[in-house]
Amino acid sequence: MKLWQTASDEPDELAERVERFTAEADVGHDQTLVRYDILGSMAHARMLGEIGVLTHQESARLHRALQAILENPPEVTPEDEDVHTAVENRLIDELGDLGAKLHTGRSRNDQILVDTRLFTKDALIRIAHRAIEAGESLTALARQHERMPMPGETHTRQAMPSTVGLWAAAYAEGLSETLGPLEATFALNDRCPLGAAAGYGAPRYLDRERTAELLGFSDVQTNVLNAIHSRGSVEFQTVNTLGTMMLVVGRLAEDLIRFSSEAFGFFELPEAMTTGSSIMPHKRNPDVAELLRARTGSVIAEGTQIALTMKGLSQGYHRDTQETKGALMRALSSTEASLEMLPSLVDGLTVNEARLRDAMRPELFVTDRVFNLVDDGVSFREAYRQVKTELANGTDGKMPETEAWLARRSSLGAPGNLGLDRLDERLAAAKTAWRAESETLSSTLRRLADGQFGKGGER
Repeated sequence: MKLWQTASDEPDELAERVERFTAEADVGHDQTLVRYDILGSMAHARMLGEIGVLTHQESARLHRALQAILENPPEVTPEDEDVHTAVENRLIDELGDLGAKLHTGRSRNDQILVDTRLFTKDALIRIAHRAIEAGESLTALARQHERMPMPGETHTRQAMPSTVGLWAAAYAEGLSETLGPLEATFALNDRCPLGAAAGYGAPRYLDRERTAELLGFSDVQTNVLNAIHSRGSVEFQTVNTLGTMMLVVGRLAEDLIRFSSEAFGFFELPEAMTTGSSIMPHKRNPDVAELLRARTGSVIAEGTQIALTMKGLSQGYHRDTQETKGALMRALSSTEASLEMLPSLVDGLTVNEARLRDAMRPELFVTDRVFNLVDDGVSFREAYRQVKTELANGTDGKMPETEAWLARRSSLGAPGNLGLDRLDERLAAAKTAWRAESETLSSTLRRLADGQFGKGGER
């Protein structure tokens, strides 16, 4: 039976069609949330026992029943309508009227919020670790080929001399820079909405701070109406952060596709990261990199879908926001899977030194000639005009030795001074911080599941 049903709500053919329309596509997402829904129920049951809505004995019985359900989770079906109903129906089957007491002070609105926030926190921790691993692989590639010449481009045209080290370190630092927004996004999801009920609180006192503590949240989402309004809004901000991260991934994928083509031949992709053609025996296609490029757009599109769903909603809860759940889950899953592929793609990359050196044409060093004149006291603008006139007259340029042009580019972060130690330190600090978040969350939820409640009354 659904949580809102009574004996007078007799099912008919129309009701069954409505049920399929409103719930069928969503039950798969809710199945993913079963563990989090049970944990949220454990915290709520404990809190109700501590404030006297339930006796300590009732709270303990509910917890033991929820432990059993956690070990053998229910399958969410359209008949249940959602994960909350599936769990509560199991409780009522086991405990009768006591199972029905658990919903006191809750709404499915704040339940789905806490389920989604816990799920998202777990996913963001994994994504952070994946991004750091990818950054470490790119940094290692940069260090291995720190001074390997490579043409630098603007507008897809050769521009100035660069190195493989500069190219790889740029993507490593780009990923590291997305960890700051990811941390802010984690903090946004790290505020507990339980106790908001349907957006106007419950007509009795609830210890919302205790529930947040039991579930490992750092804070409470204070305003109950804002908590309900934040469904979709928090998802939108989360997916936008993932989209920023995927922009780095997509750009890197495009470079790998282009620079490993026959036209360039700078790199060779690991064979395991390519696939064969069904008709052309000689072909190896960069399918992994192409899908990384495509999934960048997919993640960004999920954010657009959420924004269009949320645009113009009035105060309070609306069923529209159910549509944001799948978009969030798809974006989290796609980003994690994409980042997981990067270390193998980068670690297995073959760098073709001969092709890279052959591509270093004299035109790349024209700007160096401008600065030679500047060193002789000519203004930059006059030096620029002189060299441009020389080029128009067909004056051939001269290729300096690699170490000579690298020595001139010694500013921090330039090809001759990549500052890789700084990048290593940044990634190491991020790894330590995210590992601490992971350990704190997992240990808190494990203690909750085991019935180790800490303060707040007897166990």
